[in-house]
Amino acid sequence: MKTPQRIMPRWRLDQEDARLFSTCLASGLLLAVMTGPEGDLNTPLYTVGHALFSTHVIGFIIFGVALGAFMVYNKKVRMGILNATWRNWIRAIPVNVKSFISNSGLVQRAILAVIALVAALLIADFTGPYVRNKMSWNQLVGQLLHTRTYGYIAIIFWLLNTVRVRARLKNEASKAPSFFDANWVKIVGGVLAGLFFAACADPWLPVRFSISYFKWSGSSDNDFFHHWTTYLWTFCGLLIGIRAALQDTMQRRAVVQSRWKARHVKVSANTRFALYAGALFVAVEFPKFISPFWQETIFQQIGIFCLLAVGLNVVIGFAGLLDLGYVAFYALGAYTNGYFSGALPIHPPFTINTFFVIPLAILVAMLAGVLLGLPTLRLSGDYLAIVTLGFGEIIYVLASNLTNLTDGAGGTGVAGSFSMNLPGIHFALSGFAIQDDLNFYYLLLAFIIPILFFFNSLNHSKVGRSWAAIREDEHAARSLGINSLKYKVMAFAIGASTSGVAGVLSSAKLGSIFPSDFALQVSITVVVLVIFGGMGSITGVLMGAAFINWILQYLIFHSFIDYNPADKFMYLGAILILTMIFRPQGMIPSKRRMREFKDAEAGLGTSDAVGPAVGGGLT
Repeated sequence: MKTPQRIMPRWRLDQEDARLFSTCLASGLLLAVMTGPEGDLNTPLYTVGHALFSTHVIGFIIFGVALGAFMVYNKKVRMGILNATWRNWIRAIPVNVKSFISNSGLVQRAILAVIALVAALLIADFTGPYVRNKMSWNQLVGQLLHTRTYGYIAIIFWLLNTVRVRARLKNEASKAPSFFDANWVKIVGGVLAGLFFAACADPWLPVRFSISYFKWSGSSDNDFFHHWTTYLWTFCGLLIGIRAALQDTMQRRAVVQSRWKARHVKVSANTRFALYAGALFVAVEFPKFISPFWQETIFQQIGIFCLLAVGLNVVIGFAGLLDLGYVAFYALGAYTNGYFSGALPIHPPFTINTFFVIPLAILVAMLAGVLLGLPTLRLSGDYLAIVTLGFGEIIYVLASNLTNLTDGAGGTGVAGSFSMNLPGIHFALSGFAIQDDLNFYYLLLAFIIPILFFFNSLNHSKVGRSWAAIREDEHAARSLGINSLKYKVMAFAIGASTSGVAGVLSSAKLGSIFPSDFALQVSITVVVLVIFGGMGSITGVLMGAAFINWILQYLIFHSFIDYNPADKFMYLGAILILTMIFRPQGMIPSKRRMREFKDAEAGLGTSDAVGPAVGGGLT
């Protein structure tokens, strides 16, 4: 007689499992008590009962139970008691999806077209303005009248087509040249794609599509060719078309291939550009339809901290230098704007527009980075962190105490406004316009995008490789002829310049400048964002900074666990501890950091001090 198959796995909880689960549950309760309401000695029983039976405690208990169950399950998987076959199913999903997309059958293409259209409508619907019933038929069909919907459709079809083309090129040994392989077609296609992107992502055009937008004459906000963003995106499309036309030539010249190529997911240039275009399109379109609270948040919290985190990523992630005084350069940029705007007690010889203050703030911040780096970067590790921490505190104390220079804790006057009058470009943010968070967000985006491209190119250049060598093993880098002091100072100066830009933008938007805006906690916050996102990964740092700041603001806006903003740094500390335990490389680590962690864990080097030295080290 055949024995019936067991539905539940044959294992039971042992003493260590109970200890692990109870530890996680107790941690949730402890966190609930530490962040709960204050007690009252006059009515202790009422206070305890009110605290224990609150949604605040229940939320943390659920978190503790979920964490404990996950930890016990993970332990059983590592011990081999559980097979976790569902992980193999999840790993097979991308392969099955690619196989389905690359299939040339007519039925599959029709199914994909329907799925892409539905996905584009849903994305356009849920990133649009608030309505009571997002899933109603009239609401979904109404999205077809909006210009941005066609942008989502084009990007999704672009991604699907890149997967299909890559599969076709792998399966076919050779193919006859087609009309679309001509270089001039690629360049013209890039220009048309830039125009199409500009029409769909223009932040100043009305949402509803109208053919009247495309008239050549006119000077109103409803005229497509009156906006400078139209020509910017068209120029970007031209560059992409030229790059596509020259791609075959560049590949033929590339003789050296990386030996690490097989370890990572291969993403074609076409797919990468499609993902970049999709992310940029969402970044431009989504903020237009959110509430004023989130429009303010997306600039003051998410945008500024993303800019700060990208700059600090150069110092910590690229060069491996722990800088705890990064907020000092942020303060120098803000006070430079205050000085040249006439907002400080001491008046400059002339006042200039905030646009022209930005280069001066970059120079001031870079000079401060060089002056700090030259005498201190001969140190390393904890000693360097202590020195940079002292530099940050010095700037904070000077800003608080030099009242004749900075107005101290009372704050400065209004620190400037933005305006630009060039041929074809007329831009002004002053008066009521400067209070518009959305206008400032687009201005911030115009600074972030070039900085991201610059840092990405820098990371893959000789300078970036030198930083990686210094980070991994400074003594070995010196033996190869790399001037470590030179590249360390360069990292400090470049990272400081980004912080100076953030200081100018933040001070111009907020108006008055207060020393409390540049306390040590700001530096610690930015360090946590970099570590959580993934040191050395530009994408990871951006996503980490955006996610953590969004979560903290979401808890303020929807305080279903009695969140107190004063407890912010305790939450950040908990996030940092959990990241170090479960994902030390960060949420989206860079390829170089992943290689370093793998090599260190395999005992192939001493990078990051997580693996033993080759040969057991020196004796």
